[in-house]
Amino acid sequence: MRAIIGVGAVVAVVLLGSACGSSTSPANSCGSSGANANVNTTSSNSFSPNTATINHGQTVCWQNSSSVAHTVTDNGSAFDTSLPVGQIFLHTYATAGTYAYHCKIHAGMTGSIQVN
Repeated sequence: MRAIIGVGAVVAVVLLGSACGSSTSPANSCGSSGANANVNTTSSNSFSPNTATINHGQTVCWQNSSSVAHTVTDNGSAFDTSLPVGQIFLHTYATAGTYAYHCKIHAGMTGSIQVN
């Protein structure tokens, strides 16, 4: 499942699939989301940290901390979501592996999640 959660408003989009689990907790920031790893977007159009490591069954939270819109797009097509300024996106990884992702708006803005 995935959730897109914005400051002051909650919008949930739920997808079922083998690569994701439950992650629908309302939150206004990654810090209060309960995620096991947090990734921020930066004003220099990068993901920080660029690589995060979690265990299978755990959740990653991306937060747009910059002043421009981004996307969080899985290279394997598991998810593709807009990430407007101030919003967060949660994704739970059910299976071990390395998952690359990128921003479709900003060339070279890439990252990966290592799932043990």
